[in-house]
Amino acid sequence: MIFCTKKIKLFFVLYAFVFFSKLHAQKLSSADVESITGIESIIISENNSKKDTIKLKNRLSFLKKSSGKKSQILYYALLANGFSSFFDKINSRSEYNYLKSIEESKKLNDPSLMIWTQLNYSKYLYFYCQIDKLIPIVLNTMDKCDQTDPSEMILPQETFKFFGWIMSTVEDMSAIGYYKKSMQYMKTPSSESAGVLNAIGNCYFRNKDLANAMHYFNKSETMALKVGDSIRYAKILGDKALIYEEKGNLKDAVHLLKQDIFYSQKFKIDKNEMYASILLAKILLKLKDTDKVEEILDRAGNIASSKSYYRSSLKEVIELKLSILKGRNPEKELLLRRQLKQIDEYLLSTNGNTVLQRSHWLIQKKKYENNTNKIRLELEQGEKMKKIYILILILTISLSIVLYHSLNKKLKAKRIKLENDRLLFEQKLNDASSDIDAYTEYLENKNKQISILENELEVIKTTTSRHLNDEKRKLEEMLSTHLMTDENWNAFKREFINQHTDFYNAIMENFPELKESNLKIIMLQKLDFNNYEMSNLLGVTIDAVKKSKQRLKKKLGDKYDLLFEIIDYK
Repeated sequence: MIFCTKKIKLFFVLYAFVFFSKLHAQKLSSADVESITGIESIIISENNSKKDTIKLKNRLSFLKKSSGKKSQILYYALLANGFSSFFDKINSRSEYNYLKSIEESKKLNDPSLMIWTQLNYSKYLYFYCQIDKLIPIVLNTMDKCDQTDPSEMILPQETFKFFGWIMSTVEDMSAIGYYKKSMQYMKTPSSESAGVLNAIGNCYFRNKDLANAMHYFNKSETMALKVGDSIRYAKILGDKALIYEEKGNLKDAVHLLKQDIFYSQKFKIDKNEMYASILLAKILLKLKDTDKVEEILDRAGNIASSKSYYRSSLKEVIELKLSILKGRNPEKELLLRRQLKQIDEYLLSTNGNTVLQRSHWLIQKKKYENNTNKIRLELEQGEKMKKIYILILILTISLSIVLYHSLNKKLKAKRIKLENDRLLFEQKLNDASSDIDAYTEYLENKNKQISILENELEVIKTTTSRHLNDEKRKLEEMLSTHLMTDENWNAFKREFINQHTDFYNAIMENFPELKESNLKIIMLQKLDFNNYEMSNLLGVTIDAVKKSKQRLKKKLGDKYDLLFEIIDYK
């Protein structure tokens, strides 16, 4: 009898579970996708979904089967998020579905969906460090938000918070305004608002305003403890450690970071543990307490190596390890330096300084354009609009003429200086006893001048002025004179052989099949020139240098490792 009763109870429990599961699915399927509230409820329900694309498609099938355009857009966008979570990297399936959702929202001409789909794609690009792609989309989304009432936006708190992230990335203090705006649409207290308070504190910290930074870190900490968010609490401890370090209170900073790492390990927050470990290692090195630094860096390095978008952190880990080695283990140091070169080349094309500087320029340019449009609209409303507009036009033309002459004069002066520097350095080289060190210095000087010339050419790249075009042509001619000519190469080769006779003989003896083009790469490699510097000197692209190395590796086969042993042997 007791056994039967248990079976009946179990039956009712299972029945209730199935019933309520179906009821939940029915509610989700019948959500009003035509309203912003309905759309938000579907998005929020998918934010915490697991990494299972088959189950995801089943959950979203009601959107795909729906005849409504909004449902279709939501389906593509959420499916893209699912693939991103599953693959955990840039992937073609996410890319296709993100772009499809944006395209369909534009066709529908629905501002709320246009903003949200672009923002959804932007988060994906931001997370995987695709900064070049990200910035134009974010600027466009910001424009649309300026023209849309927040009450008509989907999840406005997430939208403004993300704009804060972007502006803080380029160290723009307007980020604080976006963060504060996002808090107007958040529940307080909550983990979300604690995170925003923490982000505001970081903005003040980057601006060296330590008092305000600590104020917001303390507010964030109080709120995190109030809502029981231990993960946020751990991150705040690490951020407060930065302030103590800045003030020179290193021991308190170490204490906070150890607490941060403890909580990060406890709750398996790998990313936060990695950042805290790197900072802890730096401070311990300042305190000359190196007992456990290598162990801390090994753990941080393992986390940094697990994701391609952690490579900036991996670079920090390697640099710290090299500072500890100080030549005591040449073999390990060589491996670390090779790894560092690869990371530098990767960062140069993703989230490196060059890309971020260009992104910062784009944002400043957009700000200027927005300010100009605002002034123009205000003038159109005034009675004296015509006179003021003509005055501004005259001032603009006058300023343009002044700027043009100033730019032209500066370009000429720089060109003459660069030419004089080149002639002076070549004269010094001729007067000196031409050894390989002198040639190496000469080539390094050429590399610097090539970079300067390329930057100057970039400044006047889009000009249509005939005079500036003439200046551009002269700069291009100067650039060509800095490239490695046959005459320069032959002179350089002679001095290289004189200085490195044993190395050259070993190369020719072991690799008789090498061509002159191969020797150029090998000799420059021996002198520690990187791919970028080689491409400058030889007048080719970085990709051409890489392909040349790949062809050399294929040609030499098993002997390729021997080649690098000879190159690296001092």
